[in-house]
Amino acid sequence: MERASAAALELARWRTRLREVEAALHDVEAAEARIVEELAKVDAQAGYYDSLAGDMKKDVQPPSLAGLLRHLRW
Repeated sequence: MERASAAALELARWRTRLREVEAALHDVEAAEARIVEELAKVDAQAGYYDSLAGDMKKDVQPPSLAGLLRHLRW
């Protein structure tokens, strides 16, 4: 009878551990979803700022010699 009782206690211990692991897994999956969401936002912002920086460089660059010559010709 003692072996059956020990086995029942061990089974209960493992079931408790299983519930703990399942809860931790759920927490990790929720955190992963939040991180993926944040990464998508950061990726969109990086793309926006990359294009903005390119546009600003075009506006700030001095005109080329060829461009100036074209404007001087009538």
